[in-house]
Amino acid sequence: MEMPTTLVIREEPAAPAAAGGPAGGGLVVALRELLELKDRRIQASAFFFAWGGSVVLHGTVLNRADNPEHVLAGYGLFAIGAALGFLTLSGSDRLGHAAARAEEVLKGFFQ
Repeated sequence: MEMPTTLVIREEPAAPAAAGGPAGGGLVVALRELLELKDRRIQASAFFFAWGGSVVLHGTVLNRADNPEHVLAGYGLFAIGAALGFLTLSGSDRLGHAAARAEEVLKGFFQ
């Protein structure tokens, strides 16, 4: 008894040009989406994280004669940015409310 051999070809939709490939520029689109932060809390988190990290790196690696108070302030900014990012990206409603409160405190502190 012979088994019938049939070839089944499934038609799948073609991938869009922006999804990848050399001419589509998929990497550029992906990087642009990654770097364009739409949430203001994520923007604030990235701001504090970047500035705090750069102050710590400057005070510890590039200029060791810098005041330790500046390095400590940079570490504080770095920690604020990390905490705000963690609270915002956690996905929990409670932690989202905590991020909103932290944003209000920071807004009042820096105005």
